[in-house]
Amino acid sequence: MRCPLEFDKSAELIVGYGARTLAPEAAAEFELHLHSCEACRKMAAAQKAVWAALDAAERRELPVSPDFDRKLFQRIQAKQNRDWWLWRALVPATACLALATLFLLKQPDSMSMPKVQQPQPAVQIDQVEHALDDMDLLNQLGAAI
Repeated sequence: MRCPLEFDKSAELIVGYGARTLAPEAAAEFELHLHSCEACRKMAAAQKAVWAALDAAERRELPVSPDFDRKLFQRIQAKQNRDWWLWRALVPATACLALATLFLLKQPDSMSMPKVQQPQPAVQIDQVEHALDDMDLLNQLGAAI
């Protein structure tokens, strides 16, 4: 027999063995496997202990306190309230974080924006010639002094 812990149906087989609901052939095959597999032996022993405790609990009547229902409903309500306040706090915080992230991602990066070039004034050829003539005159005066 292949070890039941190696495949998906292991829980069904071991629980069925502990609950004594396996077919006799399957139970006999599993018992043969238990002789060679310590892990399955431990799991089967634990399941047998659980089922023995459940059987013992069925045989004796446990006293139930008169206010059991009230305490149970209070605990359920407290759990629901705790979960509600958790969601009530987390949802707006998560929404704000998502909006802030979206806002920051959509903002244009000032470093990556193309620079708008200012229009340069048109240069007149006459002005250039006049400036060159002035520079020649200044150079001649500087050499003469």
